[in-house]
Amino acid sequence: MMLNRLREATADLHKKLEGENLANKIMDHSIGLEEYKLLLYQNFLAYCKVEKEISRFLPGQAGDKAEKLKADLAGVGMHDPECDTFSDFHCENEAEALGAAYVIEGSAMGGMVIGREVSKCGSLEHLSSQTFFSGTRDSIKGWNKFLKSLRSREFTEEEIEQAAYKAQETFRLFEKAFKLEFSDC
Repeated sequence: MMLNRLREATADLHKKLEGENLANKIMDHSIGLEEYKLLLYQNFLAYCKVEKEISRFLPGQAGDKAEKLKADLAGVGMHDPECDTFSDFHCENEAEALGAAYVIEGSAMGGMVIGREVSKCGSLEHLSSQTFFSGTRDSIKGWNKFLKSLRSREFTEEEIEQAAYKAQETFRLFEKAFKLEFSDC
């Protein structure tokens, strides 16, 4: 029931967000290096903020996506990025953390598909192997672990609604990040 509600609550936001970010330029191989740096940075800001909040309530589920993005950013010359001043995003309880985790863990499948295209982009072919957009199936291990955890528990209606609301808010955080330019940071 929780998983179905999360899917239902975020379907429109997910579809909208897919069409509004620089990852599309990876898919059609038109992305430039500066755009790729910006995409990595935008993702870093959102993942970093969300993972910090998730770790407060779900320590084993927090993930390492922000660290992978940080490594990729270092590879393109951006060292020591911070997310502390980006947005005011908080989880107040475990249910909200589950809603936020649904979004970031679920993104792994799209990231895997995008990752397979990075090396096909002429302006990115000189980059060393990427850790976030790696294109490997290893990136979905967190998603599978998350699904198993969700399916093994019962949730109250209130918890389900709290998780659904926070999942929507998490998508809106990513939307905010994807609108940033370097000049905004």
